[in-house]
Amino acid sequence: MDKTVEQKMNEMLEVFNRLPNCRIEPNEGDRLLIASHKPVPWSDALEKKDVESSHKIGYITPHKAALGLYIDFPHNYLDIDRVEEIIDPEITLTYYAPGTKMSNVKSWWRFRSDEKFDSIHLVLRKTELALYDFKREEWVGLMEEITDVHK
Repeated sequence: MDKTVEQKMNEMLEVFNRLPNCRIEPNEGDRLLIASHKPVPWSDALEKKDVESSHKIGYITPHKAALGLYIDFPHNYLDIDRVEEIIDPEITLTYYAPGTKMSNVKSWWRFRSDEKFDSIHLVLRKTELALYDFKREEWVGLMEEITDVHK
């Protein structure tokens, strides 16, 4: 794993480890599960392969030279415009609508809305990852808001 990926993953973990309504658990390989203390309301809607935990809020996934975050929350809980202001404040990331093929060289994000739950998927590579501030007040606040749903 790249040193920047490791450093930024530790930054992200520091944020999630401080949030009261979630915990981080090892998953497959280097991937980490973000889990709530109580089952999530949409756990019956998860695909069979994802039912490994009815407490799954999301995943933190380190790659060789990138870091990914996939996080779920109740349907219509967050507005995409507000999420965009927080996830991509510098407007440096590519937005990919659900169903479109993502880049494997660019940093990107997407907001997926489903009738049971919505998701944010964020993948940061190289320059964007090095510059991204996971300790930014608005970003920490958004992650806290998402994980607080599961109190």
